[in-house]
Amino acid sequence: MKQKKEIDLEDHNSKSAQMDKLCDINDFDGIIKLCEDLDGHTHALPLIRLHIYFNIGTGYSHVASRRAPQFDSKFSGLALLNYRKGLAEAKTFARDSFGSIPPASTMQLYYDLRSRLLTNLANELNSQGRVLEALAYYEDPISYGNVHAVLSKASCIYRLAQDVYDDSHAFYLQRESSIFYREALDRINEFPIEQKMEIKNNPFYGNFIDWFSNQEKMYGSDFPELEGLKGGKCKTKQEGKYLQWCAENRLFINELNGISISEVVNHDVLTLPGFSYRMNSLLTSSEELGFHGHFDEMKTDYCYARYLAFMASSISLFNEHFFNSTFDHVDTLDYEINNLKTNHLKSCFRISYSIFDKISFFLHRFFRLDAIQNDHKVDFKKVWFNSNNKNLKAIFQNSNNRYFKALFFISHEIRQGSKNIIDDEDLSYWFDPDTQRLFKIRNAMEHRAFKLVDGTFHRISNSYSPSIEQYKIKISDTEQELHKLLSDQKNNLSINDSLYLRVKKLENILLSLKADLEEKEMMASYSVAVGIEEFETLTMKLLTLAKDALIYLSLAIHHEESKKPQDGVLIPNEIPIK
Repeated sequence: MKQKKEIDLEDHNSKSAQMDKLCDINDFDGIIKLCEDLDGHTHALPLIRLHIYFNIGTGYSHVASRRAPQFDSKFSGLALLNYRKGLAEAKTFARDSFGSIPPASTMQLYYDLRSRLLTNLANELNSQGRVLEALAYYEDPISYGNVHAVLSKASCIYRLAQDVYDDSHAFYLQRESSIFYREALDRINEFPIEQKMEIKNNPFYGNFIDWFSNQEKMYGSDFPELEGLKGGKCKTKQEGKYLQWCAENRLFINELNGISISEVVNHDVLTLPGFSYRMNSLLTSSEELGFHGHFDEMKTDYCYARYLAFMASSISLFNEHFFNSTFDHVDTLDYEINNLKTNHLKSCFRISYSIFDKISFFLHRFFRLDAIQNDHKVDFKKVWFNSNNKNLKAIFQNSNNRYFKALFFISHEIRQGSKNIIDDEDLSYWFDPDTQRLFKIRNAMEHRAFKLVDGTFHRISNSYSPSIEQYKIKISDTEQELHKLLSDQKNNLSINDSLYLRVKKLENILLSLKADLEEKEMMASYSVAVGIEEFETLTMKLLTLAKDALIYLSLAIHHEESKKPQDGVLIPNEIPIK
């Protein structure tokens, strides 16, 4: 990886001003060049690194939305990647601030920049069709008072309302959207003058608010506020806790869980929508329902993974359980935790990751993207492309299906191929800094050795391990000393027993050092150890992404089916329910 150059504050401020100017005049080539230049710079302070990534993300996002808005926009992916890197720096700044509280002016700058970063990150996700993920990121800047986030969230919910196929869900989403639009218009003086005039001159905002006001008068009584509605009765107290936990973590396969955590959203209501199919007397009833059965299977897998995550969250870190009490456990002296909590989390991680394999196979078969004999080649990254090149398949090339697009961009965050596949080692291809970490963990869990450890004590114990770098220096010094002795021996015409013994001794030492290093490298890479806190965070992230992907898949199918002409050859597929 190319070494980054330290940027001074004057140069950083100059480049920030330059980025604003280039975006104002839509100099796309200049923006890309500046983004590439900024990517080669860093700074000792996390707040400045945050600003660098914010500028890069803003530049790429500007290019993606105005010059390259195509389905597979590389610039949109790079914008998202840099926003997420910026968010990581924001977390670093917040962590460092616990030790020594920065001046109030610095904290104000941090909160303002973080608010803008989260808003832009959410907007980029929304532009990729990833509306549910975007909604989660708007919350923080809205609570900070960012009026831009209010307007953007209104737009995000409005677009989702246009795409859902349940009329009651659409009404609730439109109601929520109108609330945020009203708030944005009430605070219109907080926008910059140019944007303020743009909003005033756009008839959409007023027209939509007026239209929905009429809808509310006519039908509002049929749709009580979500917060006042009750969910189904729980059979046990534990079930009630589970459903509440799912709602609060936005884990229901239900679009309304994106805007509410009330009891009434405690259902995984979204299914594979009914679709039309050709009459074929060869198919059994079970085969006709194959796609719906597969989607139901994925939902069941997801729900089980979600339940495992809930159970893990309620188990204390060092709780013992009888499930593995039937044998004596090896103490590997690295603070490994191998109990019911950790195994629930590992199973949840495995199942969540596998859902993306299943989604890729579903897309492959449902849309007949390739021949059946190529089933073995299907994975979530490659399903979008023609088999012999990197061009998108025709169905995606000019698609206006934003949920295809959402799944496509998620595929850049779920790595499944081997490292020999083109682009796997190109980190710019992967739009989430965690992608490599997730893949490494999954690979170790399935094919190697993997353990969860107490992160704090594991780091402390590793700090006392011998330094590999020092060992390499010792090998290098020994090699130089040996080379000098061999040179002396070659130039010495008479046999010198003392010199010969010294050479042999150094050769043996060198062999032993290299053997030690080789064994160290072999055993150090034998297993992957991850702190339990980090792993739980990554597992919840993966679980949430699997839920979003299932919703996007359902909405993508609905979008494609709604475009089909009803020519009398196809008949509707009615789905039997148990």
